[in-house]
Amino acid sequence: MTRKSFGLVFLFTAGLAAAEPASVFDVKAFGATGNGHTLDTPAIQKAIEACATAGGGVVYFPTGRFLTGTLTLRGHLTLRLSPAAVLLGSTNMADYPVKHLLYAQGVEHFTIDGGGVIDGQGDAFFDKEMKPLPRPSPLIEIWDSHDIRIEGVTVRNAPAWTIHPKNCDDVKIRGISLLNNLRAINSDGIDIDSTRNVIISDCHIEAGDDCIVLKTTKRGDGAVQPVENVVVTNCVLVSAATALKLGTESHGDFRHVLFSNCVIRESRTGLALLAKDGGTMEDVRFSNITMTTAPKWGQGLEWPIVVDTEKRTNESRLSRVRDVSFSDIIIYTKGRVMVGGQPDSALENVSFRNVTMRVTGFEQIKAAKKMRGGSNTVAENTVDYAATPAAFIFNQVHGLALDGVEIIWPPATKEPAPERRAIYGDRLEDVRVTALRGEASGPGFKAVVFENSTRVQP
Repeated sequence: MTRKSFGLVFLFTAGLAAAEPASVFDVKAFGATGNGHTLDTPAIQKAIEACATAGGGVVYFPTGRFLTGTLTLRGHLTLRLSPAAVLLGSTNMADYPVKHLLYAQGVEHFTIDGGGVIDGQGDAFFDKEMKPLPRPSPLIEIWDSHDIRIEGVTVRNAPAWTIHPKNCDDVKIRGISLLNNLRAINSDGIDIDSTRNVIISDCHIEAGDDCIVLKTTKRGDGAVQPVENVVVTNCVLVSAATALKLGTESHGDFRHVLFSNCVIRESRTGLALLAKDGGTMEDVRFSNITMTTAPKWGQGLEWPIVVDTEKRTNESRLSRVRDVSFSDIIIYTKGRVMVGGQPDSALENVSFRNVTMRVTGFEQIKAAKKMRGGSNTVAENTVDYAATPAAFIFNQVHGLALDGVEIIWPPATKEPAPERRAIYGDRLEDVRVTALRGEASGPGFKAVVFENSTRVQP
């Protein structure tokens, strides 16, 4: 077998067809065994380097189970896993010199495709009580790169974070199945970090932490870039934590973000904006989403939608959140929606349109504390309305529009329902409520209460 073979890639422009050869580098031609036992890292890396030296092409994985540690990726390269190929992460941390399975920095025009599987063997990095041991994370780490494509593959059993584009531009993740152990702490699905021009579509993601989360973390030199121009659509999501989330890491800004046409199942939280580090979140849209919630690992409260701007520490800057809309959303939950700012940083221009909440039971909320997105460190004197008995809780919002919000309580039983208002608001300005459908949870309870609020139009 020769080390280098050629396939044909056909390009169609203005109705004319042109053929251009694409170099193909079969990893078995470089010594990879694909037997699932022999460490194939050196052979696979040789194929990657040969492809890069040739100016780019396809690194091809035929049928087999290719055991490997860290692979360093190059630009102008397609990592193509055939449908019967499995890229199998080693269970030995010594095989991960940079703590990732796939690592790229400063590359352009890189793709993972082909219909095969990337298996991180994540359960090997937890003890019997599912407490984490030293583990590779993120499984796929891409920094400072442009034109990244991950398409049509299955990624499963990540030991921690799975896919992490950091400071990148032009990222498309399409048609993947990402299936992690729902008991594996920190096993996020996709973490979009300080990255712009992103499309995530047609994916099925199950994660022991957040499914798809946008972050703005500081890089090594202290600089931070925004997350902007992001579309997430046509996805099915199951999360032990939050299905679609912005934050908590929010040192930079988030803007022009659209989430649409998603089904969320059995997730502690469906949608969340958690700004703790001073960045601004603006122009964020959620539409055409249906969700069911469930307690995280069977314990705690359910929070279908949360928007919050608490400071991480006393020294943290206050974040801003503005121009956020939720439309055409159906919720099945025992939990409550909580949306609020802080006295010195009210939320601005928040709207709910055609949102139906079907309450499936009543949680015990007397001593409730709000969902914090994994961070228990918070500034002193932080506002917390988590024990408020209402389906929708709003505080510190300037410009709140509720149009076509519906609350459906569980059927009556012999036991009286605990007190729950439909809507509670405190310290609001410029509120408009139209076409509200729903009463309080029982007779004698007031359905809508606004306190310390101005310019309210119920």
